[in-house]
Amino acid sequence: MKLFNDGWMFAKGQPKNFIPVEIPHDWLIYDVNNLYENGLGWYRREFDTSFLQDGQRLFLRFDGVYMDITLFVNDRQVGEWKYGYTAFEYDITDFLRSEGNNTILLKVDYKSPNSRWYTGAGIYRDVFLKVKNASHFVSDGIYITTGKRDNQWFFEADAEVETCGRPYEVRHTLLDAGDDILPWDIDNPQLYTLRSELLVDGVITDVEHTRFGFRTIDYTSDKGFFLNGRPVKFKGVCLHHDLGSLGSAVHPDAIRRQLTLLRSMGVNALRTAHNPPAKVFMDIADEMGFLVMSEILDMWKQPKNTYDYARFFDGWIEKDVASWIRRDRNHPSIILWSIGNEIHDTHLDARAGAETMNRLIELVRKHDHKGHAPVTLCSNYMPWENTQKCADIIKLIGYNYGETLYDNHHTQHPDWIIYGSETCSTVQSRGVYHFPLNKSILADDDLQCSALGNSSTSWGARSVEACVKFDLDTPYSLGHFVWVGQDHLGEPTPYHTKNSYLGHIDTAGFPKDSYYLFQAAWTDYRKAPMVHLLPYWDFSPGQIIDVQVYSNAPEIELFFNNASLGAVTLKDRFSASWQMAYQPGTLRAVAYDEQGNVIAEECRSSFGDAESLQIQRERFGELEFITITAADRNGNCVENANCRVRISVKGGELLTLDNGDSTDYDQYRTDSRRLFNGRLLAVVKCENDDPPHISAAMNDNDIPIRKIELSVHDYTVTARIFPENATYGDLYWRLTDVGGIDSPLATLKAAGDGKSATVIPKGDGRVYVRCAARNGRGHVTIISQQVINITGMGKAFLDPYGFVSAGLCNCSNAELTNGNERGIATLRSGESHVGFKDVDFGDYGSDEITLPLFPLGKEPFTFEIWEGMPSEGGELLYTAAYDKGSVWNTYQEVTYKLPRRLRGVTTLCLVFREKVHIKGFSFKKYIKAFQKLSAAEYDTIYGDSFRVNAGTVENIGNNVSIIYENMDFGDTGASSVALSWRSELPSNSIQIVFTGEEEKFQKVIFADGSEDYTSAVFPLGDTVTGKKTVSLIFLPGNSIDLAWLQFHR
Repeated sequence: MKLFNDGWMFAKGQPKNFIPVEIPHDWLIYDVNNLYENGLGWYRREFDTSFLQDGQRLFLRFDGVYMDITLFVNDRQVGEWKYGYTAFEYDITDFLRSEGNNTILLKVDYKSPNSRWYTGAGIYRDVFLKVKNASHFVSDGIYITTGKRDNQWFFEADAEVETCGRPYEVRHTLLDAGDDILPWDIDNPQLYTLRSELLVDGVITDVEHTRFGFRTIDYTSDKGFFLNGRPVKFKGVCLHHDLGSLGSAVHPDAIRRQLTLLRSMGVNALRTAHNPPAKVFMDIADEMGFLVMSEILDMWKQPKNTYDYARFFDGWIEKDVASWIRRDRNHPSIILWSIGNEIHDTHLDARAGAETMNRLIELVRKHDHKGHAPVTLCSNYMPWENTQKCADIIKLIGYNYGETLYDNHHTQHPDWIIYGSETCSTVQSRGVYHFPLNKSILADDDLQCSALGNSSTSWGARSVEACVKFDLDTPYSLGHFVWVGQDHLGEPTPYHTKNSYLGHIDTAGFPKDSYYLFQAAWTDYRKAPMVHLLPYWDFSPGQIIDVQVYSNAPEIELFFNNASLGAVTLKDRFSASWQMAYQPGTLRAVAYDEQGNVIAEECRSSFGDAESLQIQRERFGELEFITITAADRNGNCVENANCRVRISVKGGELLTLDNGDSTDYDQYRTDSRRLFNGRLLAVVKCENDDPPHISAAMNDNDIPIRKIELSVHDYTVTARIFPENATYGDLYWRLTDVGGIDSPLATLKAAGDGKSATVIPKGDGRVYVRCAARNGRGHVTIISQQVINITGMGKAFLDPYGFVSAGLCNCSNAELTNGNERGIATLRSGESHVGFKDVDFGDYGSDEITLPLFPLGKEPFTFEIWEGMPSEGGELLYTAAYDKGSVWNTYQEVTYKLPRRLRGVTTLCLVFREKVHIKGFSFKKYIKAFQKLSAAEYDTIYGDSFRVNAGTVENIGNNVSIIYENMDFGDTGASSVALSWRSELPSNSIQIVFTGEEEKFQKVIFADGSEDYTSAVFPLGDTVTGKKTVSLIFLPGNSIDLAWLQFHR
């Protein structure tokens, strides 16, 4: 089998105007603004087959093409393949011409949406050409298993052959074996090669070389996982298949770099989410000693996207499982076969879900009948009975974000083998810090997530450290797979940007701060001592900064300008934090062993503007990964630099530039890009063994603001930008609470030049003055803030007629989590009471509420709207039905009419029993002056005789005044009034008096007698405008019942 990646041509849309491309190839990555564009892709290659000898067969093998392909050879259809992640091959011998060139044409029909992440499109993995004699080994037909008996390693090898019925012999020879067999292990991944020879009539007709390793694996429900007889915890991460700026096109050197970074992080296990990986990925995992859970599907028969694999499942699953298992069943790194991720089928119908699951288990065992690895299922539906029934069949079950279920399920089902198939799901942007640490902040105006450790999703862990510590403290758990090892394209929760924030390495391959927290937890200071200090050190003077230190050492100490800020013993934890007011200087974190010896240090120093660029190289195979950083005039690294850089290369090809910024839509295939928080990656393909010449220069025509320094004087905040010669000078001011939500405690007035702003207080409390810059983008890219404390103003109230963010929730029955866009997310199970105290509806109030909701489930549900908290004697107002389904990461508005108006200052509570993101709420503001007011909705009433009966005022006699305050007629004003009344008298005189601050207007109307309630409209003569108090004065001689009144424009 030889690589067949050269000589391919590509056309998009129609099979014409072909251009040469390199295989592997991903055609979508070339336009980052259209990464999910539907389209047909055509690949063509011509080749000569004169080398074929009589009786030989020619096989064309694709390791993966995304997705839904049709193969033609010499204009004749050879076959199809639907799934984009499994290998396939065809015997094309009978389609070849006897003489001359042959033409391969491959059609790829890419339709979106087909996945929840970026897939790429095209021949994104290797292509192979295989020449076989008539008698040959069947592809992927050699099957090796290993074991240990009487302290001796052994292997068994089976081989499938095609000999046209002729007798044959198979001869296996273990190559590279010395006197003692060494096992394949995490720390010493020893590999051997098995040479398999097929002999027919004593003649060798085929030879295969299969790489494998000797190892044993055991799973227990009480003590976890054992590799070669010793206990090993999965310190794992999930990975999608793209390689950042390189797209989904497989580059072995980029994969090796990725896995090298993960190994340094302490990772020993990989989950290929949610599909079989490339063959070369498995080869590298074998070589580097990673444990691998290989996964087949993200869905079964129930689709998650319109064009996903569910449409092919029934007709193709047997072929795909066969391809999946047979290709990889000899890899020692494979320790689990996962038959699915978050499969809705198991939740929807236990019987049907179990049938499909059993079918998949049987298919896996058909091709791995000796049990090279067991079968598992990964699910987020473990809280519910139907999926638990399926789990009781498979027994080895992965929990997605279900750690709270472990102990209960372990007790109820002691034979279940439990592990975390997806955990953590914190979000973080490299080098972005949203203070303070003690406030959980999911989303912000810069469309970034805080790397401080305070940005958690609604379904994920409270923090990285809590996630890691829980698993280490759970002895029966096999371990866990963190979501996700490295940022991937797509799935940009909590925003709608380009790539994920959930990784602990960004798309460029730069570690985030959280990477080092895992390193602290998963590595041994005796072998690799480490300490990590965050954040960088460049803020506004006096700003309160949370400083954190991560380490795997027994003890750490923090210094500022060589003065100790305290030492901390890290018993049962991996981090410590301090708070201090920023001032220029140097922070230094020191790690000690048990004897007090210094074993690691790290510093963070203040820095100035970028004045030069620095280049660091790292080579993997034919690729060089070049990191460009900026330095100030003193050589200090400018860790928030965002200058634009142009790269030139000689002696190599510049493939891509990437900075890891999910909001940056500059093309990857370019020679110019901005740094993101001090870093930029250039990927260069080398021409030969010599390193290419790289030069980098800053662009003087695009100088973004890297820092806004804020100073506070009383209630005025002044901004200063760095560098002072920045191209972009516009500043944007906001006044928020600690979570970045508009504050009701004050308003903010920016100065005319935009360089300062003044706080105008309304209520007591703490406010955050923010100043931001967009740097030529359509959104804020940099935010600075300072705190101001307001006193002496009294309490402020929430305004329901603006938008009240759910993040302002100030009473609940449980600890709720972050929702998207500064909202709140309810609990996964049980009741969630989302309460808002001190909501001021005014004297008239409102009965119409609008809520943007994002439920995680698709099924209809109901929730409750209360006045007051249910636990405090509140009143259930309304049971609301929601039936709009779920659009991922998207709020959908719903509006409900309540049975009565909420008035005055009160408490609103929303009660949910499903997992729902609530963005907030708003109420329809009624203009009281133009509403139909029941007579009894007065503010004051007095006089000789009257009786209030429900909404009416009856038996109104002499000199009665009914007064309605806060009647705002606006600029348009009222020109008439309608009344509803009844009276036994032939006529009643009513004086209507409008009283304003500086004027008074009155009108007398006459209400005729009527036995039943009647109504009429009375002109006012003049138009009444502005804010007024309206008095209805019933003159002597009246006897009337009043039902309602309404003014008209």
